[in-house]
Amino acid sequence: MRRLVMILIAFLLLFGPATAAQAHPVGTTGMLVEVEGDRMGLTLQLQLDQLNKYPGINLEAGDPIPAGTIEQLVNEKVAITAGGEAGTTEITGVAHGIVNDRDAVVVNITVVSPTGSGPFMVQSSLMTDALDGHKVYVSRVVDGEEAELLGVLTATQQSLEVDAHSQKAGLGEMIGHGMHHIADGYDHLLFLAVLLFSAPMLAVRTGAGWRWSQRKAGLGPSMKRILAIVTAFTVGHSVTLLVVSLGWFTPPVRYVETFVAISIAVAAWNLVRPMFAHGEVMLAGVFGLVHGMAFATTILEMNLNLADTLVAVLGFNIGIELAQLLGVLLVVPLIHAAANGKHYGRLCQVVAAFGVVASAAWVVGIWTDTDSVLTPLFDGIAANPLLSYVVFIGAMLLLGFTGARAGGQDAATPEAKSNAKEDALTGAK
Repeated sequence: MRRLVMILIAFLLLFGPATAAQAHPVGTTGMLVEVEGDRMGLTLQLQLDQLNKYPGINLEAGDPIPAGTIEQLVNEKVAITAGGEAGTTEITGVAHGIVNDRDAVVVNITVVSPTGSGPFMVQSSLMTDALDGHKVYVSRVVDGEEAELLGVLTATQQSLEVDAHSQKAGLGEMIGHGMHHIADGYDHLLFLAVLLFSAPMLAVRTGAGWRWSQRKAGLGPSMKRILAIVTAFTVGHSVTLLVVSLGWFTPPVRYVETFVAISIAVAAWNLVRPMFAHGEVMLAGVFGLVHGMAFATTILEMNLNLADTLVAVLGFNIGIELAQLLGVLLVVPLIHAAANGKHYGRLCQVVAAFGVVASAAWVVGIWTDTDSVLTPLFDGIAANPLLSYVVFIGAMLLLGFTGARAGGQDAATPEAKSNAKEDALTGAK
C-alpha cells in the first residue's frame, strides 16, 4: 500500500499543476435544416464553450458578438452546393441563445439553389476540425420544430445530402453511433477496464479485511466473472439511458459527469483492496446507472420525437453492447495471460494509480472547463488504435511469461501474500 501511495504522489506532482482533462470535452453542435423548393434554411447551434476553442473567440453569455468574425468562420467552414454548383448563401442572423440548457451562439443562414431545385449537399468542418471527436447533428425541422435526425457530421464524415424528402436516420445509424460513442468515451472505457483487471483474482476475507488472493488459473472462471461485470453494467446503464432519454428524469449534466469520473477512482480502490466478495459486479451495476445518464445526454441533444427516441435508445444501446463485447474479446484473454505472471499484482497497482489520477484530473476539468496533458495521451491512443493494441499485447504477454507460476496459478498482490502468511501463523498458534 505504501508503494501505491508513492506512485499516486508522483503522478499528482506530475499532473497536478496542469489543467485537467475533461471526460466529455467535445460536446455537440446542432444543425437544423428546412427545405422548401429551391430554398433551404440552415440554423447552426454553436455552444459557447466549444466555439471559444477557435483562436480570437472568447465569448461569455451576454457579451457583444463579433458578428464579422463568426460570419467569416462560418463561410470558411461551411459550404452548400446543389447540382455541383455553389448556392447563393446569406447569413441572416447571429445571436446569443440557449441550447440544451447551455449558452450558445445561433447562426441563421439562407441558401438558394443555383439549379432551381434540390437536393442540397452540406459540407462542413465547423467545430469538427477544432475538437477531436466532435459531432454535428443534422436534423430536419418539421412544423417549426426540430424533429427528425438526418445524420451526423464528424471529422471523417463532413458531407450530407439534404432535401425535403431525405430519409431520417434509422436503427443502423444509431447502432453505429452508439459504437462510436463508447469508443470515444475514455472515462467509460477506463471504468470498465479497471473492473476487468480484477476478474482473474479472488477476493477472500482475512484477519485484516478483504484481500485479493491466489486462485487456480482458468479462462472459464474469469470469463464468468467478466460476464457478470458486463451484464451488471449493461442492466444499469440501460435503465437510466431509457429513463433520461424519454425525459422522465433530467439530471444535471455536470454532476453526472463528475460521478462518472468518481466511479473510476472507486473501481481503482477496489482493484487494490476489494470492498467485499464480488464487489466489482455491484460497482458495475450501481455506477452503470450513472454512466447510462451520461449516455442519454447524447440522445437528448438530438431532440427527437417519441418514436425516434425509442429507436435511438434501442440502436444506441445495441451499439454500446457490441463495442463492449468487441473490447472484452480483444482484451480479456490478454489480461488473463498477464495474470499468470508474478508481477500481475504490481500491474494492478499501476492501473489503479492511473485510474485515480485520471479520475481526479477529469473532476477538476469538468468544473473548470479546461483540458490537460492527459488529453493528448488518450487522443494519441484513439488515433493509433492498432499500434496501441500491439503494445498492449506485448506488455501483457511479457508480464505473463515473466515468472509464470507452475501449476497455473494467478499472481496475488504482495499484500495478499503477506496477509496470507500472517493468517497462517495466527492459525498455527
